[in-house]
Amino acid sequence: MKVKPKIIAVIAAVALASAAALYFYLSMETPPNPVQLLGSGATFPMEQIQAWIVQVRNKHSWVQAEYAGGGSGKGQSDFLQGIVDFAASDPPLKTADWEKAKNAFGGVYQLPMILGGVAVVYNIPEIPSDVNLKLTGEVLVDILLGKIEYWNDPRIAELNPGVNLPRSRITFVHRSDSSGTTEVFTTYLSLVSGEWKTKVGAGKLVKWPLSEAGFAVGAPGNPGVAEAVRTTPYSLGYVELAYAKGLGVAALRNRAGRFVLPTADTIKAAAAGAITIQDASANLVELKILERLLQSQDPNAYPIVSPSYLLIKHPSAYTQEKRKAIAVFLDYIFTDGQKPENIVAGYVPVPESWAKLGQQVAAQLRDFRG
Repeated sequence: MKVKPKIIAVIAAVALASAAALYFYLSMETPPNPVQLLGSGATFPMEQIQAWIVQVRNKHSWVQAEYAGGGSGKGQSDFLQGIVDFAASDPPLKTADWEKAKNAFGGVYQLPMILGGVAVVYNIPEIPSDVNLKLTGEVLVDILLGKIEYWNDPRIAELNPGVNLPRSRITFVHRSDSSGTTEVFTTYLSLVSGEWKTKVGAGKLVKWPLSEAGFAVGAPGNPGVAEAVRTTPYSLGYVELAYAKGLGVAALRNRAGRFVLPTADTIKAAAAGAITIQDASANLVELKILERLLQSQDPNAYPIVSPSYLLIKHPSAYTQEKRKAIAVFLDYIFTDGQKPENIVAGYVPVPESWAKLGQQVAAQLRDFRG
């Protein structure tokens, strides 16, 4: 039987349309069902991460990400145990944990996603809100070692002529959880003072001398420290800048000898010329990125600046649906998410070379064919 050309043309058109529909279905961005992504970790970047989650959901409603704080220590632990799909941590994984992550997931990416400053905050009712106390790293260390006990100590008064400093005992507020903000802060103190480095050291959890002496209180997360300082007259604490609203914020003397407040501009200055990261799957501890930032010689740099990292598993450790969702999430964070209008006050976008790392990992997740 001879098939008419007209019938052949119709069959070909139907086949072509079916192929086109199949291609569209396979290549379309939106899966048929929402995909849930769970994350936990540092409270340092929490305000920004939660803003990004909302922004991503507004553009891609099927990407249902959730993020819980709890500190960098909890985030790293949850990540290594496979409880969450991604985590946030202010310090990168220590070498032993990086090895564990590689063995567990076939690889791990550590992506610096945002920059922030650790603000030294205080509650001194006698100081007007438009006056910023000046402190040096050395004076701060001696306060925290218990050598300076009262706000009107001559060493503080010398730095703040004309400021009404009361003879009130200083109460120190610190993190009670395993905290990346604490590691950043204590790394700074260790670089300032050999005595601090020897007696206390740096880490996510340390033994605070003032706590042992009964003149300190602990609080969970950056929000908890901020609230404790807010409700405790004559207290002193440390929080990421986004949590410093309504509190006194100290101007710290930087390595150029200038007293500088934590602002977007002074955080950017500290990150100027940031170290290049060639491979986000490498052991970033070896690059000593934090130490480089804390020792910036830029005259405009705020002296306690840190990135916060997203921890992401190798593509083979995710289901196809989660790979696609995380790729969309990362692609947004490291493109539109770095634009000024999408950055929460108190944070600063990462250098362009770091943003490209995130885009590269997003592409690897998107294109993975395992």
